Amino acid sequence: MQLPSNLGLLSLWVIGSMAVADSQGNTLDYTDSICALSFGNVELKSLGASSGEIWFNVTGFAADKLPHVQQDVGIYTMDNLEPLRMVAGLGQAAAQQGKWGDLVYLYNIFSMNGHLDYAKATSSEMQDGLLAAVTKPDGSGVDQDLITEYIKTSSSPSLAAAYGSLLTISAASQHRPRWTRKTCSSAHQAVKSACRSLVESIHFNASVKTGGPRSICQGGCCISWSANATFQIQNLYNAANYCVSTCGTATVSCEVYGVSLQGTIVDQCLSNRATGCT
Repeated sequence: MQLPSNLGLLSLWVIGSMAVADSQGNTLDYTDSICALSFGNVELKSLGASSGEIWFNVTGFAADKLPHVQQDVGIYTMDNLEPLRMVAGLGQAAAQQGKWGDLVYLYNIFSMNGHLDYAKATSSEMQDGLLAAVTKPDGSGVDQDLITEYIKTSSSPSLAAAYGSLLTISAASQHRPRWTRKTCSSAHQAVKSACRSLVESIHFNASVKTGGPRSICQGGCCISWSANATFQIQNLYNAANYCVSTCGTATVSCEVYGVSLQGTIVDQCLSNRATGCT
């Protein structure tokens, strides 16, 4: 498959500090990369931690095909910049080819900081994200026409099957507490050890954050907040540490309302994705 020139590194680096290769060590093209990621069938090569700001842009993409994926996602990642850059590049290729099922999948990988454990199509974290992308606006059930469209435009049999499994979900079974007034949530749970590491990383970080993106991620955990603000990153610590200390045992998903970030009042989230509060 011929890919756009700006994706020239795709044959070498795709996601999560790794190179995607088959069992013989051959690097993969676009379709095979989507298949490998969705099956969890990849070989890793460490690139080392890399930090920085990165965006997954969807503005202007087909609103009728992506009704629930219309907001650009920005992440300040503390450990996964180059892999996220490749995920964003794959997303661009998906949009150019009309691979809407792939694009929704890649959008979710990006939103979860490119964390490999969540990228498998059958992971509970990915299933949550795919479900949110096909749920009707009134919460009455799933949009079966949209699911069918995503099945047809998925490059991976595993991903197509993951979408197909959503056809049998009833409105009642898909209802989950998500960012209600309860502090702890069952949606978008992150591994607590990853969140604890992230929280400790920001504890004494006096760097000033202003504007977007409204998220900081490390490993499979993200802190996000609901409004632009100017503040020192360490101001996120108290609410995030509260979530780690009080919610769940092995996993955590949590929102704290009314957090003051040096004068700006926001809702702050701790979960497995950068879009928890947006």
